[in-house]
Amino acid sequence: MRWFAVVLLLLFSGTPALAQATEGYHGNSAPSDTPSDGHALDSANVAPAQETSASGECVEGKDPIGTLGFYACRAEALLFGSVERGLAALTALLALSTLLLWIYTRRVANAARIAAAHIPAVERAYVFGGPTDLFLLHDQATVRLAMQNYGKTPAIIREWLVEFMAQEPRGRKPGYDGSKRTVTNEVLEPFKLFSPPTVFRSEIAAPFHIVGYIVYDDVFRHSHTTRFCVAVARDGKAAFAGHPEWNAYD
Repeated sequence: MRWFAVVLLLLFSGTPALAQATEGYHGNSAPSDTPSDGHALDSANVAPAQETSASGECVEGKDPIGTLGFYACRAEALLFGSVERGLAALTALLALSTLLLWIYTRRVANAARIAAAHIPAVERAYVFGGPTDLFLLHDQATVRLAMQNYGKTPAIIREWLVEFMAQEPRGRKPGYDGSKRTVTNEVLEPFKLFSPPTVFRSEIAAPFHIVGYIVYDDVFRHSHTTRFCVAVARDGKAAFAGHPEWNAYD
C-alpha cells in the first residue's frame, strides 16, 4: 500500500499543473489560433513544449529531501504534463482503487465465511457416554447408560442403543441389533449428566462386550453419533475394546 499512497501524493501535488494548463483562459476570451506571422498554430507542438518547460523547472537538490522532490517533480511533469495525460492518470488511478477495493472486499468475505464455518464447531454440543453401574451376579449382568453434554449449547438426544455381545465385535463398520434401540426426544443441557432409568440386562456370563451408540442433534440442526465398545472381564473390570470405529464420534 505504500506505493499507492505515493501515487495519491503525486495526484494531489499535481493539481496545480492542471490549473496552469487553463490559467490563460479568463472570462469569455480565448487564445488566438494564429500567431503574429499569420500562420496556423500547430497544436501538436504545444504539449512537448509544455512538458519540456515543466520538466525544466525541476531542480535536483543535494540532500535526500531535495532529491525526492526532484523525482516527484519529474513524475508530476510526466503524468500531468498535459490535460490528456492528467485525465489518463486519473482514470488509471480510479481503476486501481476499484481493483484494490474489490480485493479487500473479497478478503473480508472469505474471512467472514471461515468464521461462520468455525462457529458451529466451537458452540455446538458434544455428547459422550457409555455403560455405568455395572453389576455382575453369577451368569447375569445389569448395566445402565449414562451420557453428558460437554458442549456449550443444548443437545437433543434422538436415540440410543445398548447391546451385549459374547465376543469382541469384528470389522471396521459397526453393526447393531436394531430391535434394541430406544427412540427419544430428551434435551440435554450443557455440562449436564443424564442417565435414563432403563436397566439393561444380559444372561451372558463374563467376559463379554457391551456395545452401543447415542444419536443427538445440536442447535445447528446437525446430527451426531457417539459410539462405545467396552470389554468386561470376569472380575468386572471394564476397558474400551474393538476397532476405533466402534468408539468413534463426530
